[in-house]
Amino acid sequence: MQFAKVLCLTLLPLASAGPRSRQPQALLAVDGGVQKPARSHSSNFWLKSKAKEPKCNDKKVVDSGDDKFLACPKDCPVWADDRGDGVDCNFECVEATPKACIKVNPKEPIPDKDMGICRACLVDGCDVCTTKGEDTCAKCQPGFTLKEGKCENDNKYYWYALGGFCAFMFLFFCAYMIDLFTRPIVNEAGLKHALKARSLSKPRMPPDESGARHLWPVSTNLMKQVVAGVGTQLQFNFQAAIIVWALAVSAAWALLAYFVDDALFILGTRRAKTARQNCILVAWGFETQHRLMWTKVDFMIVLYIASFLLCMALGVYQLRIFQKTDQANSTHKDFAARIRNMPLMEGTENVEEQLKERIESATGQKVVGVSVCWDFVEHEEDVMELLESQLVEKDAALHPEPVAEEEPEEPQSWFAKMERSTMLPAMASEANKIVAKGEATAEERAQAQECAGDDDGDQVVDVKEVDIIGILKSIRTCPDAYAVFETETARDAAVDTSVQSGGIEFNGNMITLNASRVEPQSVQWPNCANTDLWFKAKRILMGVGVICLGLAVWVVAFYLPYAWFSLTFNYSYGREPGLMAGVTFSMVVVAGNLLMYQVCSITAVNAKFIYIDDREVCYMLCYCFACTFNVVLDLCCTYKVAYKINVGLRQKTYDGHLLENIQTFAGRFESYAMQRLLANNLWAYAFPATFLIGFVAEPIATIYAPFKVACQIIGSQPSVGGFMAEQLMPALIAGTEYDLSRYADVLLNVMIAVLIFFFPGGFNIQMFGALGVCHIIIYALDHYKVLRCIKAVEYAGKMVDWWAQLVLCLPTALMLSCLVFKANCEPDYYCLNDGDTVIACAAAFFAHVFLHTLCLIFVVPLFGQEASGDDADSVTYKSVCERLACSWFTSNPIYCLRSQYIYKHSPPCTFYSPGKEHLMELNEELGFYFDNDAAPEEDFNAKLVDTDALKANFDKLKAQLKKDEPADEQKDEEGAAKA
Repeated sequence: MQFAKVLCLTLLPLASAGPRSRQPQALLAVDGGVQKPARSHSSNFWLKSKAKEPKCNDKKVVDSGDDKFLACPKDCPVWADDRGDGVDCNFECVEATPKACIKVNPKEPIPDKDMGICRACLVDGCDVCTTKGEDTCAKCQPGFTLKEGKCENDNKYYWYALGGFCAFMFLFFCAYMIDLFTRPIVNEAGLKHALKARSLSKPRMPPDESGARHLWPVSTNLMKQVVAGVGTQLQFNFQAAIIVWALAVSAAWALLAYFVDDALFILGTRRAKTARQNCILVAWGFETQHRLMWTKVDFMIVLYIASFLLCMALGVYQLRIFQKTDQANSTHKDFAARIRNMPLMEGTENVEEQLKERIESATGQKVVGVSVCWDFVEHEEDVMELLESQLVEKDAALHPEPVAEEEPEEPQSWFAKMERSTMLPAMASEANKIVAKGEATAEERAQAQECAGDDDGDQVVDVKEVDIIGILKSIRTCPDAYAVFETETARDAAVDTSVQSGGIEFNGNMITLNASRVEPQSVQWPNCANTDLWFKAKRILMGVGVICLGLAVWVVAFYLPYAWFSLTFNYSYGREPGLMAGVTFSMVVVAGNLLMYQVCSITAVNAKFIYIDDREVCYMLCYCFACTFNVVLDLCCTYKVAYKINVGLRQKTYDGHLLENIQTFAGRFESYAMQRLLANNLWAYAFPATFLIGFVAEPIATIYAPFKVACQIIGSQPSVGGFMAEQLMPALIAGTEYDLSRYADVLLNVMIAVLIFFFPGGFNIQMFGALGVCHIIIYALDHYKVLRCIKAVEYAGKMVDWWAQLVLCLPTALMLSCLVFKANCEPDYYCLNDGDTVIACAAAFFAHVFLHTLCLIFVVPLFGQEASGDDADSVTYKSVCERLACSWFTSNPIYCLRSQYIYKHSPPCTFYSPGKEHLMELNEELGFYFDNDAAPEEDFNAKLVDTDALKANFDKLKAQLKKDEPADEQKDEEGAAKA
């Protein structure tokens, strides 16, 4: 294997090169018993028409050397496909009469001068045409009924019902939008309050010299700057790596095609409308593909090795980024130890104080405090609503808003009443204010009773009471807790003491301490009771069942109708489904991916993981599995359609066997006719349906449009204010909750793109070019979304990124499988039969998965950075807490409520909520050190692009150029004088 030459030809082609050892096949079998010498052509040979005009009734078996667009003479202007003698690809020119066409081929009685051929009837659903020379049918396919020479769909009423339902839903939606956006804005205070809360909750920069926390600039480089945690930074680096790789693959193949053979640009992309054109095209394509197969094999060798090494390099790069960021920034996890095997204790006990004293006495290290996990999942809604409502009331007390002189009238349309009675309670809170039992005023209780007796149910309750003290006393502890120490060194010493002593005895249990691997934002406190692995396994298995159910719904409701249409469509003579079918196909793909997104998200949430990183990993794996199933299903349908089309065209393999007589999958799959159609359909599946449409529609459907709807609902409903207004805005705008699901989207697209290597190479440039360009667009949309649209979040771990790198083994393994498939029976390589080829491809796939996994686990960590503990004593918990608002105490809902209602701290621990950091109060005795003013409000009327500044810069540049012109003219004159 001349590797140096392979590398030069593939990546650094400097001059034209020929095949290494590949000689063109001496014979080309177009039909059994008919062989002609193979010819070497450039890629555009068949676009020219230099052949002599054929004679009438002169039969000729066409091959790759014939002119694809050669026309018959005027006396006999149509080509007839003569199959009477059992020889395919045998054509002659005949008169444009049904009699002349029937004489040559009774199955094609219609002379079509526009197409220049004798053809069969073009009737959808027809099985046997009439011999009248008209587009009429004699016998229809199953599922159709013959009526006046046409075939009517037996399932037309299903389509009518589906269309009627869709039309009704569309009209209902339009009516609601018209009603909503024609209402006047009467609740400006509530709308302003909701917009302010949304703005303050966005990611903010650290405080500047004045203490203000501004929004991050749109120009922020998210590959370098930690905005939403190092996990988000790793995700953007992952996306950028895929973009560079995809564009590099596209460019490498383009250079290879340019310097080796321009046929590589178009191989497999050309289409034929007639049987004669198809015969010529298939013969040329098969010859050319095998003549240039050495380029594909060598390219795949280099690409596989380079991609595998780049995957490992990416793993090392991501690991070092994580380690560098972790070492450069001290955060709350550096001071926390996770306590395991906690005894079950009642809420009536002072658990935090007892545990703190026991750890201090056992380890000799001072403990700032202990944050205990509690089992409050049954009371989660009441607990969270009370905490968030308290923050709203506290903010309103600090920053009172003007009260309207007159109460505006509520809209009375049917849609408006429906909002108040159904939508608002379901999407937000049942009341504008949530208080602890006994804290409501007499007036507020009277209003609540009045709403309870409202038969229409269209009034919004002002106050809802929650028996929080009863809840706090009834709940029990979970097996986990977190102890916070003053320094990282103290934490490490306490952990070492726990390990060396085999644990610490506490209330009858031996508790253990381990250094925390997560930040407090990553803990889902309501799920802390779910530590049982069997419980999680059952939840995940149930989720897989739900995913399979969702797949079944998608298949039955969306895919099967489209598949049935595809299988029954008449593809004869180059006919293809129209624009509507293409749009429908794209929508089917997008609907399938969207359904899987929702189902997999619900599955991951219902698994009740304690840490957000675990939830994101579960989602990514489930989504990849589900969407891979979608892809496989579509490819299976595409394979069936392609086989049906080629059998109808009586296509043959290169050695002259009819495709319908080939019984093995590998034999059918290797035929050029199948390869060409499968490549076309894979490209149609990838772009724009999978690569682009869903991602461009996502910010519109999940952020912009819901934002406008939320503003209109809040602004038109005067009863929506305060806490309810704050809740309704993010409830409607799904895109504000950021997650790491983009990993799954990227991986799915990469796997789809890699599949194109199994087919002719003409799609390689556009497939990988589209992958790179589309992901540049996706990257830009995600970039803006993180900086301007999402609620502040912190993904501090690298677990999701590690699993994404592991899943990269799948597309890389597909490359190796493709290499094994394409190298089969090539010169200097092995030659396996059809069954052994499939086994070899599968063996190569799993071998790479095994190798990739081993390297990621054992090799990549060897190149990480060494940990540095120089500042372990210099950085204290207090200094970090002064900078970061979300701590192990402020993020724990039950700790905050116990601080207020059980321990009665003054001031109590304030619950952390993005955008409400300015409400936190100092209590250094308890370890609460964060204190900051409210962030500046966002100007929603500001332009996205400062056109005035751009114009000023342009005018300045223009003036500078005019100023430099005289100096340049003087230099030219001086130079001329010297010359």
